[in-house]
Amino acid sequence: MQRLLVLGSHQQSFHCFRYLMEAVVGAGVAVVGLVPHQTQPPIGPGEDVRDLARARGVPVLGLGDLDGLGFDLGISLMFDRVLPAAIVDRPPKGFVNIHLGPLPRFRGVNSVMHAIRLARRDDHWKFGVTLHYIEHKVDTGPVIELAECPILPDDTAGALHARACALVLPLFQRHIHRLVESDARLPSVRQEGVSYFFKKGPVDHEVDLSLPPDEVYDLVRALTFPGKPRPYAMVGGRRIYLTPDEI
Repeated sequence: MQRLLVLGSHQQSFHCFRYLMEAVVGAGVAVVGLVPHQTQPPIGPGEDVRDLARARGVPVLGLGDLDGLGFDLGISLMFDRVLPAAIVDRPPKGFVNIHLGPLPRFRGVNSVMHAIRLARRDDHWKFGVTLHYIEHKVDTGPVIELAECPILPDDTAGALHARACALVLPLFQRHIHRLVESDARLPSVRQEGVSYFFKKGPVDHEVDLSLPPDEVYDLVRALTFPGKPRPYAMVGGRRIYLTPDEI
């Protein structure tokens, strides 16, 4: 019996989990638990992975429930917490993660924002989603596949996020059967090259209008995301909100 542990309750986590339950789980394959995000991201109606797990008889767990839980393969679907080393090392077939960002270029959080902010400066106009093995250090494990998409000159963070999220399910579908059926880890490539690492923390949405025009434009686009605070500038002691088409 192949025992799988799944982490994550992002909108894309739901679609991957549904595919897993419909196309992979069955004779000889079972999901022994689902651990949702610790801070639940926005999801649409009918896209709560916790409801789907309960309907399929999969226990919904917290990280504290994993002590002593046996599983053969761990699957992190854009999960929002760093895993203890003891959990990372437990499954004999490893722990894989889907990271919303290209590795090794963007490790850590807010990759979409930083990709837009730095694209012009670094002349790097590609983004992507990475399937990789988890190691003890965050987002450093060997890469199974990087699925890429372009960064367009007028992209906002919201637009690039949507384009990248569209890559998640196909990436998962390309590899989940091999991950489950293989007796060992899949071929993967050690990360090499330039890397940025951004820690979790508050994002400053104030834009300094004294910056060069292109930098102001890129920063406003990088900070424009539905449901998030809007970018703004202080003018004459007043907060003036900015949108890309007004710059």
